[in-house]
Amino acid sequence: MTETSDIRKIHIAFDGQETPPLKIHQLFDPQKYNQLTAVTGKITADFINKYLSRFISIKVALSSEKSTTDMNADEMVTKVALTDALLSSANKEAAKIFSALTSDNQTNVLNNLFQIEIAPTQVIHSKFYLLSNSTTHDTRVILGSVNLTEESFDAKRNQYEEILVFDNNIRLYQNLANHFKHDLKPALRPFFTTNLIKAAQKQIEEGKKDQKAGKNDVTGPVILDNETTDKIAETDMVDLLKHDVQHDIDHDLIPEMITKSMRDVTMDRSQTKEKIAKQVKQHDTIYTLQKESVSPRAAKPKLKTREKITKQVQEALISGMSPQQRDAEKKYTTFLYDRPMERNIANNNSGLYVPNDTGTHPIPFGKIATISEIRDGLKSIDAVMKGYQRFVVDYDADYGKRFFEAILYSFTAPFLWEIRSKASLNPEDGNDVPNFLVLGATAGSGKSTLLRIINQLTWNTDRSLIDFGTIYPSQTPQKKAKTVEAMEHYMKLGSSYPVLMDEIEPYFFQQDQYSRHLVVDIMNELVNHPQPIAPLIGTTNYDSGFTMLRETARRTYYLQIDKVIDESQKGAANQYIFNVRKTLNNTLFKDFVMRMANLLEDDETPWRDFNSTTGRLDFLAMTRQLFKNYYEMANMPLPDYFSHTICDDFKESSRNRWAKLYLTQQDDFQYREGDDSLLFDISKLNTFNGFTADSIEKYRNALPIELCVDGINGKRGKFVEIKAPEFFRWIGERNPYAKAEPVADHGEQTNEVSTEKPKKKGFWARLFG
Repeated sequence: MTETSDIRKIHIAFDGQETPPLKIHQLFDPQKYNQLTAVTGKITADFINKYLSRFISIKVALSSEKSTTDMNADEMVTKVALTDALLSSANKEAAKIFSALTSDNQTNVLNNLFQIEIAPTQVIHSKFYLLSNSTTHDTRVILGSVNLTEESFDAKRNQYEEILVFDNNIRLYQNLANHFKHDLKPALRPFFTTNLIKAAQKQIEEGKKDQKAGKNDVTGPVILDNETTDKIAETDMVDLLKHDVQHDIDHDLIPEMITKSMRDVTMDRSQTKEKIAKQVKQHDTIYTLQKESVSPRAAKPKLKTREKITKQVQEALISGMSPQQRDAEKKYTTFLYDRPMERNIANNNSGLYVPNDTGTHPIPFGKIATISEIRDGLKSIDAVMKGYQRFVVDYDADYGKRFFEAILYSFTAPFLWEIRSKASLNPEDGNDVPNFLVLGATAGSGKSTLLRIINQLTWNTDRSLIDFGTIYPSQTPQKKAKTVEAMEHYMKLGSSYPVLMDEIEPYFFQQDQYSRHLVVDIMNELVNHPQPIAPLIGTTNYDSGFTMLRETARRTYYLQIDKVIDESQKGAANQYIFNVRKTLNNTLFKDFVMRMANLLEDDETPWRDFNSTTGRLDFLAMTRQLFKNYYEMANMPLPDYFSHTICDDFKESSRNRWAKLYLTQQDDFQYREGDDSLLFDISKLNTFNGFTADSIEKYRNALPIELCVDGINGKRGKFVEIKAPEFFRWIGERNPYAKAEPVADHGEQTNEVSTEKPKKKGFWARLFG
């Protein structure tokens, strides 16, 4: 039997001879070859940036990844080729790839040196790669199943790939080169359309004007905003339906009666809908758009005028979205783009970009501050902290660490997705770098003010906050589900600036269909496919009863702010914080991003810093070090509210909840001697006994699985069964059922251990000891 270690999943053969594994840069060798002509199923910006940048000419045709055998010739046009092309335009795939290219590669596209094309009315199922050198005339042909993505060459991906390489086989090379030129080329259209190229060139010209005027020293990459890409998508879809379809009819690439197939494209949809349930809405829109772009009653259907098709495309792009949904999606207005490939510390480029004042093009974000400015920034934070110290009831230094920790998280937020990649040895390790910070607070604790202060310290404004409860009006049908969808939309706009969400309602954290969809699914997406998804910093009401589902808590950084501002000093507190906020700015944050970018570029930076007591990864360790450096540079002592490790407030909150329950309801915990466990009837936590309606789930969620007999099964049902020794150690109370250690025999006397069950304490004794 073949050993698993002997199995080769990436099979490479050179001229028929089996070859040891080769790296991507050895196959696509830029030192030996400088031209590439290819047909591939997929290409990514990362692959171009890493492996193809040094080629002087690239011509790539995108083929179809689908293998369809149940469609006729006309359906291959309408239901595969044209639909894929329209979906690609609607999803802005070209703009996404173009924006992710380095500025040098963007220039290559604009200068027509790098060409990517699609076939909007033909299904290409070929894959081949032709490399050549214009000086030495060396050639290489690569055949096989791989795409121009790093995943295709990943031997650990549980996917078999074939790579057949032929060096200097002139006949094979020429045959495929002629096939590309004469057979494929007539069906191809630019992937980076004229509309996209014009928008990019316009942005570059705007950047050059600013540079000449002395407003910017560095020009960055082209990053197209949503409004621009929306317009590109609209025009491209019109061009596909009106120009490209008609062009291919006129040139006999598709039959003239293909328009009838376009009109009939919505027939027999029921079986297809069952197979592609998640994509039905989008496909229906595209199919309807095709149908309505053709005259409805003519015996020989013809395409409608460009003006009519344009109107239909505009309606299609907003179909299914109510005005409320469109308004909700516009509430996120703060854009900060992280582009590590553009990072250049020598030229003071942090890799972060923001739109310029007029929104026409991105400009670099970040600037090294003077010692005086750093000192002023630290004093501003200290002024904020002194406000809480002065006006919060029962404030102490340990409580103050929660506020400072929130500020540290907000400074780090734009880089969390990069830190997650660098700190993870295995993909699942990424959950230790949470993309969610939750401030669990009571009313009157200053949580919303803290959110505004974070906004000012990082963005120099306090207007980026989004109120959870007003994303949709109160009477909106399915308001909860739509609100969570809007939150996901904000996080996935491509910006790295955190979504600042105020007053998140408790149901979001407690109900699986909401918290799992957003927190768990997004973290899984980030863990498996690192990308700049904006972190979320949100406040929620603690009210002595906040809890989260375990899998949500695992992926969330929770800070508890449960002490209130002194009611008798409310007026003075408001005036104080108003005066402090007038002095806040983001100068320190601009300096911070430069220093953090430098650490991210340094391969020696120790990102895996684990707490020796809790064993938890301190994902803010480098942020703490940078702030320690700040205090040292400013010749200021570390304040007592400076936290040296991660706070673990959710576990502490859960522990306190069960400790109080045991101390006040001890009679309800029944000891089971055989298993050395405690049985508790969790159904008693009902409104009749003075608990809230959702107390059962709150307590169930707060009980760690490791304390339960038989794991998760010990938490389910009417009775929860808890391991007695571990439970008492957890809540910090004496275990009354622990057996005394036998005393050593010093002669004939022995000490008998009493097995009598301890007497129950009275109510006052239990409560006050």
